[in-house]
Amino acid sequence: MPQIVKTSGFILKTIPFKESSLIVSVLTSRAGRIKVLVKGARRPRSKFCGTMEPFNLDEIIYYKKETKEIYTLSDAVVLDHFEDLRINPEKVNGASVLCEFFEKSLALEQPGYSAYTLLYEFLKRLRKTSEELIKPLVLIYLFNGLRISGLMPYLECCVCCKRAIEPDKSVQLSISAGGVVCPGDYDDTVVSVSWQTYQTLVKIYKNKKIQYSRKIFEEIEGFLNAYIYFHLNNLVLNSLKYL
Repeated sequence: MPQIVKTSGFILKTIPFKESSLIVSVLTSRAGRIKVLVKGARRPRSKFCGTMEPFNLDEIIYYKKETKEIYTLSDAVVLDHFEDLRINPEKVNGASVLCEFFEKSLALEQPGYSAYTLLYEFLKRLRKTSEELIKPLVLIYLFNGLRISGLMPYLECCVCCKRAIEPDKSVQLSISAGGVVCPGDYDDTVVSVSWQTYQTLVKIYKNKKIQYSRKIFEEIEGFLNAYIYFHLNNLVLNSLKYL
C-alpha cells in the first residue's frame, strides 16, 4: 500500500522521461533528496506547468512505495518561484551551483533538513546580493555545504600531528588529508594559500563576518574545486565553471 507524503522541497534537477514526463530530483524538508516521476509534466496543459522549474520551492504530494527509488508525484504547488532571481542570469547560474552540488553529493533519502535550510538561506541572501558578490556568496555556501556532506576540511591545527599553525606567508591545505597541515606533513596533494585566505576560511567556518577580496576568493575556488573533485568521486561542478 503506497504511503501519501506531503512536504516542501526545492527542485534540483529535471530529466525528460518518455514523451511527456519528467523525472525530478527534489530536496525536501522531510525526506532529504528524493526522485519523483511527474507524469505528463511536459504537456502544454499539464497541471504541473511552471512547478518543476529549477530551484523552485514547491509543496508536493507524492506516493511512496518502499520497493521503489522513484516515487509518483500526485500534486505540486509553487511556494516561491524566486522571480527576482530569474531576471538575472548570473544569479540563476549561482543558484544552479548549489542545486548541482546537492544533487550530486547527497544520497537519496539521506536526512536532509540541514541541506534544505542551507539552500533556502542561500537563495534568500542571493536575492539581495550585488552582482560582484554573487560568486563569493556561492563559494561561502558551497564551503558550508561540505559540512552537510561530512567533508568539512579540518582547519584548527595540523590535521596529521595536531601542531598549531603559525602565521606565515602561506598555509598548506592537504586535499587528501582533509585539512591544514604543517611543513612536516606536506604531501603531493597540498594546495598553498595565503595566510589571509586561510583566515577567511576559518571565519567562514565559524560564521564570522569577512571582507571581500578577489584574490582570496580565487584561491578559495581553486581549493574547493580540487577538494570536491578528490573527496566526491571526481565531482566537477559544471555550473561553477561558467559563473
